[in-house]
Order: sequence, then C-alpha cells, then structure tokens
Amino acid sequence: MVRSHSRPVLMGKSMRRVSTSASASSTDVADPLAAYHAHQKQAPRLPMAEEVRTLASLAKFTVLCTCDAATPSGDEEQEGGFWPAGSVTGVAFDDEGRAILALSSLSSHTRDLERDARCSLVVMAGGFAGVSDARASLPCKATKLEGDAAAAAREVYLKAHPDAFWVDFGDFSWFAAEVARPCRLVGGFGRAGSVSVSDYASASPDPVKPFAGPVCGHMNADHSEATAAIASELIDLSASSLTSARMDSLDRLGMDVSVVADVGGESVTLPVRVPWPRPAESRADLKTLIVEMTKSAAATAAAANQSTSKEEANTESE
Repeated sequence: MVRSHSRPVLMGKSMRRVSTSASASSTDVADPLAAYHAHQKQAPRLPMAEEVRTLASLAKFTVLCTCDAATPSGDEEQEGGFWPAGSVTGVAFDDEGRAILALSSLSSHTRDLERDARCSLVVMAGGFAGVSDARASLPCKATKLEGDAAAAAREVYLKAHPDAFWVDFGDFSWFAAEVARPCRLVGGFGRAGSVSVSDYASASPDPVKPFAGPVCGHMNADHSEATAAIASELIDLSASSLTSARMDSLDRLGMDVSVVADVGGESVTLPVRVPWPRPAESRADLKTLIVEMTKSAAATAAAANQSTSKEEANTESE
C-alpha cells in the first residue's frame, strides 16, 4: 500500500506544496507541470521490500525500542505491564536480514530483551536530516546467541564496525533480532507503506546504493550541469525554466534529483525521479549510464538549438 502526499517545495524563505501525484483533477488542464506529474507517476522505483532491506543493510546505528523490564506497579500494571523504551545502539545486518546487536549486560535494553524478546528497530537513510528522508521500522524478536552462532554474528558486526574492540569485553553478548511482523516504510514525502515478513525475507539489498554518496557528491561538485541536462531531456519542462539540479540519491533503477525551476514566474524545487535506460548492477554501470545519458542530453540540446536558429533565420528573412 502506498499513500499519496504532497511534497513541500521551498521558494526562498516561504514554503509551497507541489503535489507529486498525477491523479486527474479539474486543475490539471492548466497545470504547467502536467507532463512532469505524468512522467513521475510512471518512473520506476525500488520495490518497498527491497528499499527496506537496503536501508537495513547500510545502517550502522539504530533506534532500539524495547519493553521496559522495570517492575510495574499501580496504573502501569493495568496498562499492560511495561512502557516502551528507546535507545541508540550499533547494528549490522546479516545476509538473512537479521539485525546483529552487541549488547552490554550493564545496559537496560539488554535486560529488557532478556525478559521480553519483542523489540522494534528504526533504521534511517544515511545523512538523515528530516521527514523528507527515508526510514523504516522493523518489529523483531531478539534471540541471544551462543557458540558458533555468536562467532558468526561477531564477524558480521566487525565487518561493519571494524574498530569496535569493546565487543569482546566480558559484559557484552550477541543478539540477533529477526523481523517478526510487517515492517513500516516511509520513503519520504508521497511514499509510505508496509512490507510483509515474507517479502522482507525474500528481498535483497540494492547492489549500487552503497555508491550513492560518492557518485552524487562527485556529480554535484563537478557535473551539476550534466544532471540538469539529463533531467530536462527526460521531463518536459517546456513551460518552465530549469535553473539548477542536484543529484540526491540513486539506486539500480534510477536517480533522485532536486531541480529548481521557474514555473509561472515562481521559483520552485521539484523532486524528479530519473530512470536509467537499463538497471545498474555495479559502480561501473553507473558511470557508463551517466556518461551515456549526458551525451544523449547534449545531442538533444544541440538539435533543439539548431532548430531554433533555423526558425529565427526564417523569420528574419520573411
């Protein structure tokens, strides 16, 4: 299930909402961004299960919510026997999608899990800055690991946290938290829904998402004009004037770009989903696709300029 919302768009110091939904309405006829809405409705995105697994696989820390093990009394006992408690802890996810946790016996959340295995983990997109960024909640049941299972968990965790020497201290134990109920995903404005336990288990993390940071950073620092040209070619912004573009993220199916455009005399920021011509499976694929799309956009722009020049010449000769 996906719920449609409107997305806030910044205009200087003010805030305007530009809908990212392409649903028909009486105002669509005069909408200068009708083509944009239509394109965005069809733009391919990762399946929600894959997006949740990707968020989890890249997470280094999580908000761990447990059932407070403090002895209940009075009204607390009548309200269910516990209050939910939240903490922040390091995490690494194994190939099965289980959250691997190294927890100290001195921490209250460890005692909580030993009393009640139910917990929920919140994982967020790298560089999370606010409600427009993706996050997911994973309801789990945690199991304390021993022997070979603990050794395997240690290997997974240290791969993600190579400097975590403290996991070998005597008060630390290994836990694996396995998804036990449907996960909740909020992928930013206009994208929210749930992922079943079976869909989560069968999905795999996106293969190129780990490269999003360095690739986007390089494009924004050195090739922002290429990003703008690519967005202009794919989205019909003829009724507007695109002034800048920033690559925010990417995955195997496409990239997410924020473009600033002049629409009806107003400067608005539009979220643009730009699909790749074909799926990317590696960092090398990303480079190939971006170069290919940059060349295509340049050729389209050159052809448009040549056509405009001919029209102007014909007008002058009349």
